[in-house]
Amino acid sequence: MKITLLLNGSYFSRRWLGIAALVCLSLFAQYAVADAGDTFNLTGGTTFLYDSNVFRLSPTVPPLLFTGRDTTSDLIITTTGALSVNKHYSMQRFEVNGSLVDNRYHNFDYLNFLGKNGTATWHWYVTPYLYGKLTGNHREALNNFADLTGFANSTNRNLRTDNNARFDAVLELDGAWRLIGGVSYDVRTNSRLTVQDFDNTVLSVEGGLRYAFPSGSSLTYKVRQGYGEFYKRDQPLPAQLFDNQFDEREHELRLMWPVTGKTSIDARVGHFARHHAHFPQRDFDGFVGNFNLNWAVTGQTRITAGWARDLFNFQVAPGQFQNSPFFDPFSASFASANRVFFAPVWQITEKVALRLRYDYSLRDYLGAVEMVPGGSRTDTQHSGLIALDWQPLRAVFLSGALQRDHRSSDHRGFDFDASSASVSARLNF
Repeated sequence: MKITLLLNGSYFSRRWLGIAALVCLSLFAQYAVADAGDTFNLTGGTTFLYDSNVFRLSPTVPPLLFTGRDTTSDLIITTTGALSVNKHYSMQRFEVNGSLVDNRYHNFDYLNFLGKNGTATWHWYVTPYLYGKLTGNHREALNNFADLTGFANSTNRNLRTDNNARFDAVLELDGAWRLIGGVSYDVRTNSRLTVQDFDNTVLSVEGGLRYAFPSGSSLTYKVRQGYGEFYKRDQPLPAQLFDNQFDEREHELRLMWPVTGKTSIDARVGHFARHHAHFPQRDFDGFVGNFNLNWAVTGQTRITAGWARDLFNFQVAPGQFQNSPFFDPFSASFASANRVFFAPVWQITEKVALRLRYDYSLRDYLGAVEMVPGGSRTDTQHSGLIALDWQPLRAVFLSGALQRDHRSSDHRGFDFDASSASVSARLNF
């Protein structure tokens, strides 16, 4: 009965009008750019997603108390329109990608937003031995509700905007050695206060050496120095040990190795350190890295598997939690995350593929600046996905997926279960 009412309502009517417009635009673009080859590409698509636990709430938490509704589920319709341009001028190549992503929620409609995303890249060449990239990125999306669990902003509409500008250069010194360097500037902004990772900017400079083997393998060492600030905070806050400036340094050794024609390895090992200008209690450092294996088992089957360890800023204090007995407060300055994944793909026919993916992650919240009963927080999470893709025509792509997520925690209120089902359609021209 509920579904019948939805189909007859203006909610779906508005979405179907948008879908029809995208279809017409895509069909028009197919003929409008037919003589331009692959210079222009237009994509339009829609995804219907049912999510059983939008805010990643624990089963022990009454949803009515925190969301205003006696449910944690929602039906989300995402409509996307994207345009990409790829153009060569002599030795130079330019890529521009822009998209509008309209997200509509049925139960929690205050989460609705229109995301505007874009990337522009100039692949520049001065000579065949001196080249690089100049890139700019803009991305808008809701903050991950799994990271907001238990905090005062855990069910708010909090739109996060990431902007990045980056310049990379490679100088080939001889047949094998390359000198590499880069400069980047990142800006992270939240539409509402986010205490876990405040609005910040980071200016980074990096450089290193790469050795390119005749086999196609490469070994790269580089070091990055970053200068960051929480730009909305003029002065540090001594009461909560929240700084307004920080520095980052990261050493990295990366191996790209095509072992055989069917197998390749991408591995990285490094050390990351972050130092704060006024409060060394917030400093952290440690080992980071990843190991990814790509294996084409047969002509129809391939497997990607990997492991990764990362460190990232996560500054919290007990006073920032919801005033509720449903959550155990904790204190932290950073989090360490270890993750393994396994993702096989079976190309059943030329047009049909079956995808599976399993992720396991272990996350520790460390660097407490205030003693809290229960000690540091540790979470484990399991995620499983099964998807069936069908591409009946070159320009048409259809997909259906089922996903299950489970997080357990040694702190009350941070566990959750979530299931989702989605159907997607995309037109590419």
